[in-house]
Amino acid sequence: MHAYVTGATGFIGSRVARALMDRGWDVTVLARKPERAVELAQAGARIAIGDITEPASLSASMPGHDAVFHLAAWYAIGVRDAARMEQINVGGTENVLNAAAAAAIPRIVHCSTIAALGSVPGGAISDETDVHQGSYGSNYEQTKLRAHQIASERASAGAPIVIVMPGATYGPGDESMVGVLLKLYAKGLLVACPFQETGLSWVHVEDVADGMVRAFEKGEPGEGYILGGDNESIGGMFARIKPLTGKRAPMKMPNWLVKAGLPVGPLIARMLKQEPDLLKEGLTSLNGSWMYSSKKAEASIGYRYRSIEEGIPPVIAALRAKR
Repeated sequence: MHAYVTGATGFIGSRVARALMDRGWDVTVLARKPERAVELAQAGARIAIGDITEPASLSASMPGHDAVFHLAAWYAIGVRDAARMEQINVGGTENVLNAAAAAAIPRIVHCSTIAALGSVPGGAISDETDVHQGSYGSNYEQTKLRAHQIASERASAGAPIVIVMPGATYGPGDESMVGVLLKLYAKGLLVACPFQETGLSWVHVEDVADGMVRAFEKGEPGEGYILGGDNESIGGMFARIKPLTGKRAPMKMPNWLVKAGLPVGPLIARMLKQEPDLLKEGLTSLNGSWMYSSKKAEASIGYRYRSIEEGIPPVIAALRAKR
């Protein structure tokens, strides 16, 4: 079996590529910069130089594969260049699906996100039947919703597309705000933390990668599967791992203090290696709850995820040991 993976040099995509190779697949990874795919090439992957925003590079390298796993996207909170994010997340998805249709690829697994379903009332746990209400907390949420809608519309029209929606994914190598949060905690630098009431579906990156392969193997075209995890608030997560890490949970930071910091938000974001409007979009995107059930995926494709206690402490230990 031959798989074509976009986003394979990224946090989740690299794990999907390796999970496929571990199962005996021949894997082609699309990469803008071949130097970022050296380790995958050494593991046996074929590198196709290209970009999802360049249709010609897709049509040149995609034909002949048995499956496309589309993960390439710009994942960031606080992005100011909304047009570029639209070009990548929406236009790139259209390009990949167009190329897959032209190449008659038998099955596509599209990586969406629970953000495409929207936030839910505090304390509630929703599922795949939820529908986004049209209020966006970030450019990422808006563009991923549109990409999700495009994939769903094509699947409804008969395209062999399976959609997966990961939750708040964490693990080694995560450079998102979730990763920054865990790194600061591991180093003892997270004295206070905002948005502690916000609920997330915490899922280890390896569980998401395994779930995506299972979605290909057992998922039904036209169906969507949430690949979430242990549902817990940010504050609750810290409370649960405290006995296992031996580290004090951070104090709560009120939203008014975050708002007061908006004038220096770009400086803070730069220090954290995040996008300039991190604090601004954080206030709008992290005040709800993002807790979702994965029961459909568990029952339909055999998806499994590790608990917070199983998954996060080893990541903290590795971050503490890393200089």
